[in-house]
Amino acid sequence: MNQEHGNGPSLLKKYVEGKCTTQEQALVEEWYLNLGEDQIPSDKELISDVIELQKRLKGISKEQPYNNKGYIIAIAAILLAFFTIGTILYLQRNNNQESKHELFVDDIAPGKNKALLSIDGQPAIALDGKNSSIISKEGSLGYNNGTTIVETENVKTIRLSTPAAGQFEVVLPDGTKAWLNALSSITYPAAFIGKERQIQLTGEVYLEVTKNIHKPFVIQTVQQRIEVLGTSFNVNTYNDNGRSYTTLVSGSLRITDTKTKHQALLSPGQQAVVNGKDVIEITTSGIEDSYAWKDGLYVLHEEPLSQYARKIERWYDVEVDMGPYGDRKFSAIIPRDAKLSEVLQAIELKSNVKFTREGRRIVAMR
Repeated sequence: MNQEHGNGPSLLKKYVEGKCTTQEQALVEEWYLNLGEDQIPSDKELISDVIELQKRLKGISKEQPYNNKGYIIAIAAILLAFFTIGTILYLQRNNNQESKHELFVDDIAPGKNKALLSIDGQPAIALDGKNSSIISKEGSLGYNNGTTIVETENVKTIRLSTPAAGQFEVVLPDGTKAWLNALSSITYPAAFIGKERQIQLTGEVYLEVTKNIHKPFVIQTVQQRIEVLGTSFNVNTYNDNGRSYTTLVSGSLRITDTKTKHQALLSPGQQAVVNGKDVIEITTSGIEDSYAWKDGLYVLHEEPLSQYARKIERWYDVEVDMGPYGDRKFSAIIPRDAKLSEVLQAIELKSNVKFTREGRRIVAMR
């Protein structure tokens, strides 16, 4: 929940008292339209506010959706804070033993800005986490605050990589912007020379490519080759389930499976799924969820817990064993700045799966 809108309970109180702005009113009403019977909080005061809200919105159909993406992201924060973290904190305040739960002892913080930089294959150096990005310019490489890291006149190749629980941004020599998720890397030349702008990447990276019709932008991964003119898109090569995902936000992309040589041309709003065996699959279902991480959210729709566990492992640098619950589906919106205990208790509340933690190993209790 961001500072602009406050937390869920206080926003609901503002609505009941008629003090909400137009946007806040829309957020509360959208929350109500998607409210499930099992999601009512246990706080008596909150229940009273929900009942009052229900009276006022009795005529609103629960079939009526909001299509504005901005609203969806903002609503996401409210839904999570109200029904997971907010509920957790409420329970803590009313149960002194809760704070002694092993999930809260030596709690694990989420990932942050941290990365390693390697020049021409030399040993990597750790970048200053106080900065969120580096910028490659002609002849130099520096932080976004203007501090020079290294002169690049005689440099050929630059590699930026993020460890577990790390993220970072980089501006390439042509002005292209790239956001690296945890356990990801991008390798690029200090200057784009030749007919193409070629880079290599691993893990998950969101890119906004500077348009140059005379010099296509080409991305090489283990499973695919991506040809770009000028566009915004997300590439996920974690290969969690044997597949790579490329999601196009704007522009156009040509995807080539490097093993089968199958090709596909993507339009905005489409996602290509490459598995190295079959024809490239094109889907349009829930693609915005795939790059919400760049904006600080994990948006999950009926995602198997085993799959979400891999994301938790990368972002919190832990090991997660979902045991017999790996196939259980989970839907939620989780802020990436939530502590690990908050994430696990959100899963407990919505999936009834209990966890135990030993150091950095998380196990679903049978």
